[in-house]
Amino acid sequence: MKTISAKELRDNLGEITKRVSAGEHIYVSYRNKLSFKLEPATPPKPARKKLAGLEAFLAAPKKPSQHNPDKPAKEIYHELLDEKYGSK
Repeated sequence: MKTISAKELRDNLGEITKRVSAGEHIYVSYRNKLSFKLEPATPPKPARKKLAGLEAFLAAPKKPSQHNPDKPAKEIYHELLDEKYGSK
């Protein structure tokens, strides 16, 4: 890693930017004290969108219904309860 002065950075910004973009790490000093480090930028990872609520429901895999679509919803509901808890 190389150390340069703030004045050298000002005077040669284009060249130094190219060197840093190529992977070089450069320390910059100001009044003979290390001030900061230049290093290549790493692109941020894209944020993953978290599914919640309705979006999660819509994204979930669907199972085909085994019930007759012509039956009223109330009747289908009672059949599902009977399947889950048994007939009483």
